[in-house]
Amino acid sequence: MPTFAYVANSNKVSVIDTSTNTIVSTIPFENVGDITKVVAISPDGRFVYVTSLSDVVSVIDTCTNTVVDTINVGDFPVGIVVTPNSSFAYVANAGLATSVSGTVSVIDINTNMVVDTVTVGRDPIGISITPNGNFAYVTNAKSDNVSVIDTTTNEVIDTIPVGDSPHGIAITPNGSFAYVANQGQSIVSNKVSVINTSTNTVAATITVGVGPTSIAITPDGNLAYVTNVGEGSVSVINISTNTVVDTITVGAAPFGVAITPDGAFAYVTNFADDNISFISTSTNTVIDAFPIGDGPLGIAIGNIDFPCPTPSDRMCIETTRIFDSCVFEEELQKTFEISNSNKYQDIQCDIIDTKCSILDITKIDAQQDLVEIKLQIKVFIGLTSNWSNDDAFKRVISFNKSITLISPDGAEVCCDVNKVTCGCTQLSNAGKVSCNRKVYCTIKVTAAVKSKQLVQIEVPIIRDCEPKQCRSMKGIPIASGESFPLPNQPPDINTIMFSAKTDPGLTSRVIAFLYGLPSTYTTVTGELKRFEFNFPGGPYPVENISLKNTGNSTIYVYNLITE
Repeated sequence: MPTFAYVANSNKVSVIDTSTNTIVSTIPFENVGDITKVVAISPDGRFVYVTSLSDVVSVIDTCTNTVVDTINVGDFPVGIVVTPNSSFAYVANAGLATSVSGTVSVIDINTNMVVDTVTVGRDPIGISITPNGNFAYVTNAKSDNVSVIDTTTNEVIDTIPVGDSPHGIAITPNGSFAYVANQGQSIVSNKVSVINTSTNTVAATITVGVGPTSIAITPDGNLAYVTNVGEGSVSVINISTNTVVDTITVGAAPFGVAITPDGAFAYVTNFADDNISFISTSTNTVIDAFPIGDGPLGIAIGNIDFPCPTPSDRMCIETTRIFDSCVFEEELQKTFEISNSNKYQDIQCDIIDTKCSILDITKIDAQQDLVEIKLQIKVFIGLTSNWSNDDAFKRVISFNKSITLISPDGAEVCCDVNKVTCGCTQLSNAGKVSCNRKVYCTIKVTAAVKSKQLVQIEVPIIRDCEPKQCRSMKGIPIASGESFPLPNQPPDINTIMFSAKTDPGLTSRVIAFLYGLPSTYTTVTGELKRFEFNFPGGPYPVENISLKNTGNSTIYVYNLITE
């Protein structure tokens, strides 16, 4: 199985084929300022996880070498490690310089969601997990200690004092010892602490080069390689004797270090030289140095089934051939005036039925088999309230939609309503939250062109995916740093309501400003959601209120109204 190294440098990740020491892929990140920090590869080789300064972990699919997901974690994530069973990732969030403690985010890899957050010491930087997956060891740089997390309960069960400003940490393959690089804070350190994991006490202290930062241990557990950022060297520790047996001169400011799965080579990222030193572990000599990109930091090496799964990881399915398909979301809001009603009455809405119809198909490009398809979508809503339950509360929302798809002669077109949600804007009266008669629906529709014959196809077993989004349905784009356009009427408002989403896999943040000061905020993801900002004590003049996209991704806004 081929072996690849993934290197975080600047706002991208470079992929190196270790058999030739050539860059075979460069994976860009969306924003120039999104600096990548540390890299971890899942033990099964399926995914790479990268921490970055935008407070997210990016997920790279090693089959395609593309970013397939981003996960919001804590402030300033740095260290990251994946459990041996490839089920969870633990992320050390260093936090702000003034923070009294840092956190560790626990990510469920099956869902790419944070399922737990563990409070540890100040400025957690490095993290490593025992080979049995039972414990995570976290270095706390400003607390000068290591937190021990029980991964079954995600609770800190021990705290171990070590040297000055601990950074990198690595655990021996037998799980008996953890080696901690103490980089130093007030003055540069040159010590490595050795923790006995059975007693969680420091069993030895080893003098290495200036500014030890990262540590990697050979698969046989015999040697530990320590990068010394302050003097451009790597110290080689004999683990059986806990003595330095060699010192290797590398590039300027060496930061990350990783060892190939066969233990034959060590790769060191030289931050200030923008290159990588390639070390033979049999001779402890640099046999090559090659450029990699601006400011390389973290590096991880693993056996990757590249570029796609093997036949054993594939399955054959029989399905109707789909030439083209499109998924889009629409949102309509209507006010239902109810006789003898009170705007604070409790209104509930339920979806009774949905219907998608093809109104017309027009060929617009015979050479490319392009057709324009006119759709009509109807949603039947049942409304109930605490005033009445008669038939007057049944409503139908309908709209027409035109899309362009590829439809060869002989193919058939169909459409389905995948998802419909309804709700209502809310008012508060005497502590009771009620609907004020404004009901809206979000409708997710799939339109597909299918052949009349079944086909057999072989596909890789990968994560669940959804059909592509229709590019024509992206609402009003609000770029990073731009403000939302607010309607001039009404001139005085209490509430802003809108729906929004980002491009799939990305996130951004919206802040509401009142008289130039932040009032409230929300996070927007790739899923279209309804948001509502209320301004207590109003109404306020609309010219003194603004919404601004303060994140790093474009936000697409639908149906913005003010009251």
